[in-house]
Order: sequence, then structure tokens, then C-alpha cells
Amino acid sequence: GIVGNLSSGKSALVHRYLTGTYVQEESPEGGRFKKEIVVDGQSYLLLIRDEGGPPELQFAAWVDAVVFVFSLEDEISFQTVYNYFLRLSSYRNTAEVPMVLVGTQDAISATNPRVIDDTRARKLSNDLKRCTYYETCATYGLNVERVFQDVAQKVVALRKKQQLSIGPCKSLPNSPSHSSVSAAPIPSVHINQAANGGGAFSDYSSSVPSTPSISQRELRIETIAASSTPTPIRKQSKRRSNIFTICATVSNFSTTKRPFQLLPN
Repeated sequence: GIVGNLSSGKSALVHRYLTGTYVQEESPEGGRFKKEIVVDGQSYLLLIRDEGGPPELQFAAWVDAVVFVFSLEDEISFQTVYNYFLRLSSYRNTAEVPMVLVGTQDAISATNPRVIDDTRARKLSNDLKRCTYYETCATYGLNVERVFQDVAQKVVALRKKQQLSIGPCKSLPNSPSHSSVSAAPIPSVHINQAANGGGAFSDYSSSVPSTPSISQRELRIETIAASSTPTPIRKQSKRRSNIFTICATVSNFSTTKRPFQLLPN
């Protein structure tokens, strides 16, 4: 899940990653997108989900990983990140979710200078469970690919670690209440993206108390065969892995999830 307010440059980051082009406008409505990636020599379908709002319970329960985005020339977007982190922490054990912090610099100029220095940004990344910090530029594509590749690798590594510690899952219950964190391997990668037009934010300046880690869930890993160009997803994808599929929710928070389906090999 990619979270950040409307001044964060989050939508431009996603658009650059998917298309290789730059658009300045932010998308308050959100959306869903997909792209094939390769992690450790295996293909995965990366699903990026744009939530159009701050982290809510449904978002927190669904995500496999979170990318927090702020603009290096916008103080409010920087403070919003920590507010979003606290909100997410109230719904999920933050030790389960891989996280990355991104500072965008798409609009920095002589008339629009950088206001968040490197020391403050790294202090924030340290408080967000010591997550990796990147500075990106969607205008030129700086570090954009690395952000998403790093997130995908973190999720795959965590899934493998869980499988080793829990062991293979022989079957999955059909109950809709079954948790989306399973011992079975999950090849497909969803990233949630949440945007926010405003609201209260914490007074996160140069000094912030250390906070607990974050957890894992909206980078869902689903093995795929061949790939086509990354395209927006307006309806739920029918694509399934050779293990089981994960049904995404609609962009509205009020919708419900469907359970996993165990598919024959």
C-alpha cells in the first residue's frame, strides 16, 4: 500500500513506475494497477492499489507492505506520514508489514526549495521501524524502480521465512473469516496506495519518539505465466496463481473481501 497526502507526489511516483512517463497531477480518487516483476528469478504479478484516503481498518488488514510517501518541499506531507503510521499501527501489528519511506523531489527549484533535510528524513525512517529510505524523482525516474523492487523483495523474503517456520499448508478453510496471512506460498504482489486530501496530522518535527515496527499484508504475491503491459485495473482481476488466488477488494472501504481459493496444481 502506498500512502501519502495529495501533496506527497505519490501518484506521480506510481505513474512513472508503471508507464515510464511523468504526470504532475495527484489522483484523489485512487485506482488499481498491475505490472509483472521478477524477484529472485521468479515472475510475479504486482498489484498496486490506490486507496484514495488515509489508512483504515480494511486497508490495514489487507496490505502486505506499505510505502509511505512525502514531498521534500512540503512540510505537511512530511508530518502526515507519521500520522498515517500511528493510524496504521492502531489497526495492525506493525512488526508484520515491510515498509519503505520515500521522499519525492519532483518540484524542487529555486523558487520552490527543499524544506525537509536529509537528517529529518532519516530520523523519520528510523522511527518507522528503521525502514529503508529513498529519495526519488518521478520527473527523471530517479530510484523509482528501486522502491518497488525493494518492497517486492521484502515481501517475498518474509513469505519464505514464514513458510520455513510454519511449514507447508495442506489445505485452506473455505470460511470467509479465514485470515489472509497463510502458511501457503503466495505468489502475487499487491501494493495499496492511499491518498488524503487533508485532515489532522501529528506534530512530527525533528524529534519524534521511537515507535514500534510495522507489518505485512497488501503486497500480495501471486505467480503468473506471461505478462502484458502494465494497465489500470478497474474491476477485480480473474487471474489466478497455481496455488490459490487472492481476491482484492473494491476501492471503497465499505466493501468486503472474498476468501482464498485452493487451486489444483
